[in-house]
Amino acid sequence: MSTKCFLLAFRRFLSRRGNCKVIYCDYDRTFKAAQTELAYFTKILKDSKFQNFVTDIGIHWRFIVERAPLWGGFYERLVKTVKEPLRKILGMALLTFEELTPILSEVEIIVNNRPLTYVESDPGEPEPLTPAHFLELGYGDSKIPCTF
Repeated sequence: MSTKCFLLAFRRFLSRRGNCKVIYCDYDRTFKAAQTELAYFTKILKDSKFQNFVTDIGIHWRFIVERAPLWGGFYERLVKTVKEPLRKILGMALLTFEELTPILSEVEIIVNNRPLTYVESDPGEPEPLTPAHFLELGYGDSKIPCTF
């Protein structure tokens, strides 16, 4: 992945989620087995185009401590939450980027519509709180099936 491709993907992330102040990365642990990827990722992070882009927005890039799995636990659980429906939907299928993108969007809707609070059986009760309420994504009433 070139710096240009990484910046485009990063801009796509920011346009979907809005600007963020801090990004946590576990590249030490993730890329340890692949030294070439680690070197390339580090090169992208040190690239002047990327630095200018991040500085203009005001984002701080932080890395978790190597060999400290509990530091990354808060997002590792979310990764598992996304992988589980993907495995059930895709199985061993090989898809192109264009085929995978809508499936990932649908999984995103499913994950972000999971209730965070108790679901009342009484229809008069308020609807349960979901991550979509905090993300303000506007798809709380999506017609995507949410069961597997």
